[in-house]
Amino acid sequence: MRNLSKYTMRLSGVALLICLLIGFASPTLTSAESLNQGLGSTEDNGIKLTINGYSIINHGQNIRLYYTIHSNSNIEVNPHATSLMESPHIWIEHTLVRENSDSYKKVGKNEYKGTIEAQLHQYRPENPHMTFKTLGIFNQKGQWTIRFILNNAE
Repeated sequence: MRNLSKYTMRLSGVALLICLLIGFASPTLTSAESLNQGLGSTEDNGIKLTINGYSIINHGQNIRLYYTIHSNSNIEVNPHATSLMESPHIWIEHTLVRENSDSYKKVGKNEYKGTIEAQLHQYRPENPHMTFKTLGIFNQKGQWTIRFILNNAE
């Protein structure tokens, strides 16, 4: 009988751990689902840029944009390249914000996913428009501009 009690306690502990893990993973799954909907996309020269979503990080100091780039053709990317895009510009209303970092990885044939982080200004109007623009992707010239509303509540 004493062994049954020990096993019951272990089983309870495992069940509690599983419940906690599911509870912590649920918000992550919800966020990932919302990222798949996308905030906007644009295509030029057979290259499609989609802004999948964003998150406000570092106590509201920075924004992290999640993007996907898909090309109709196979374009070789320098494995040492630090960015797929040429000088991305990010505006909140009429104020240019500085990009801090860019990272990406290949996720499929002719498809890349990445993030760009930029500094946010302390003062932002209520639900401002954000504009993301670049004039080059994969060393291809073009114009990719996406505009969406930045929800200050996030």
